[in-house]
Amino acid sequence: MEHLATIDISYYKYRSFTMQIWIFLGCLGLSKNKNAQRGPIDGSLTERIMKTIVIIIVILSSLHLKAQENQSKTLISNITIISANTDSIKTQVGYVSIEGEKIVSIGDKKPEGIGNYIELDGTGKYLIPGLIDSHVHLANIAGLNGPLKKKYPEVVELYFDQLPKSYLYFGFTTLIDVNNYWPERINKILSAELRPDIYTCGEQVTVMDDFNMEMEEYSQGQRYVSNFLNDNYNANSILPDSIQASEHTPQKIVAKIREQQGICAKLVYEDEASGLAVSWEKPTASILRDLILEAQRFNMPLVLHAPSLEGHKIGLETGIQIFAHGMWNWSDDPNQFNNPNLGDEHKRALLEIAEKQIPYQLTFRTITGEKDLVTMDFLEDKNLEHVFPKQMLDLLNTEEGQWGKRKIFGRTAFLEKTNPPFYKALKADFTDDQKMWEHVFKTYKHRLNTVARFLGENDANLILGTDSPAMNMYTNPPGYNGILEMRHWADTGIPLEKIFRAATFNNAHAFHLEHLYGSVEKGSIANLLILNSNPLKTVEAYNDIEKVMIRGKLIVREQLSALAN
Repeated sequence: MEHLATIDISYYKYRSFTMQIWIFLGCLGLSKNKNAQRGPIDGSLTERIMKTIVIIIVILSSLHLKAQENQSKTLISNITIISANTDSIKTQVGYVSIEGEKIVSIGDKKPEGIGNYIELDGTGKYLIPGLIDSHVHLANIAGLNGPLKKKYPEVVELYFDQLPKSYLYFGFTTLIDVNNYWPERINKILSAELRPDIYTCGEQVTVMDDFNMEMEEYSQGQRYVSNFLNDNYNANSILPDSIQASEHTPQKIVAKIREQQGICAKLVYEDEASGLAVSWEKPTASILRDLILEAQRFNMPLVLHAPSLEGHKIGLETGIQIFAHGMWNWSDDPNQFNNPNLGDEHKRALLEIAEKQIPYQLTFRTITGEKDLVTMDFLEDKNLEHVFPKQMLDLLNTEEGQWGKRKIFGRTAFLEKTNPPFYKALKADFTDDQKMWEHVFKTYKHRLNTVARFLGENDANLILGTDSPAMNMYTNPPGYNGILEMRHWADTGIPLEKIFRAATFNNAHAFHLEHLYGSVEKGSIANLLILNSNPLKTVEAYNDIEKVMIRGKLIVREQLSALAN
């Protein structure tokens, strides 16, 4: 039997008891009744009354504190517990007791001498660890670009107010932001009463004139004042005398990340296989090794954005600890774009990653989110009502809300200008831009499917990351994007057991957080989900949540929806 969901009944008991005190005092003529006769009171009577009041207050305080204590203790009974560890996934029907923020016991029998707990009957339900998304961009706004953010500041605030609840609504209780470029916004999210646990990699590491600086079109002045990593092994990286190279060493960069409370570091590696003519500098293998060595001193994994064969190879060469993004860029030869076959060299790189058990984020939604932008039917998904405030959904359904689609179509002219051979290869069979881009995304999706199946078949160490929201796309909706990502995995044929591990234990282990998250174990943080369905039987179980527990606080799922807020 469920005795309490989320309502704080101790407050009402407190008020009831207080009312009784006032009635008692009223009988004695001591309440604030303006009609009561005023006059001298016998001293001994006054003393007795004051002692009585003190006793009542002590009892009241004790009862109030006891009620608060009881609410911080929860016993979940007769529930099917599913949890992964280094060796296996364990399933058992049993009891889980929580005190404060921690799990204190797990067993197949009700604990003895348990005291005053709020008891939840979990018969027919499933208890799993809260999900982890290890690749988010919390300061990005899914659906709004720069001009729209300036035009609709009230929508921006509504979005960020709902953001942490959207992640919790879809079961994500721990997030890792891989580029904390706007710490003020992250800190504001951290101040929310209801939110997932949030970690970051600090601000993303850049080398001078790299891919990010080029794509963001930084001026030379902006580049020099940024917190860049000086790639002193690159002959093209020449700094003016006004820049102190000693302030841009791996040691300084890692120190800065640690100042930002970062638990990891992230860096981008893009090359010609992206389809863009390379006008940027790529980080050298030597500077990557130096950065990895310094980060390792503080147990900080280096995450490498590397969606190409070349990026995978340099990651393996330098000892990268986490690969961000599946290998969707297969070749820099435009004539090979439509080749559906995974090459031997690609297989060797992926097999080495699998054999070394290097954590690997597939991030289907980076690609399929762009595919969804090309069509309007994505906004018809009813799940979005739980993510976006109504005002924002209304905006996304307008013409100005479709800026993302126009941006994708704008790449056609950009490619024609910057990389004519690649443009001609793409355009050869199409006269219509929409059909051309639909074909491009279909090709990338096929590549990701192929890579995912290969890694799955070779028992790779997959971890769940969504890149939410990439390119500020509304098709990467916070929280729900993780459900969409897992559906892609299941459609590809990745076993449900691997999906479960990737979203829980594997993610925690990759970022050295397994002592806190990722499993239902004694001593772990009580970030838990109560599901109506078995996630080892259907991927849709992850969207069949009854309750969410965040640090021991139990929340009915519907209270987290944008519809309720």
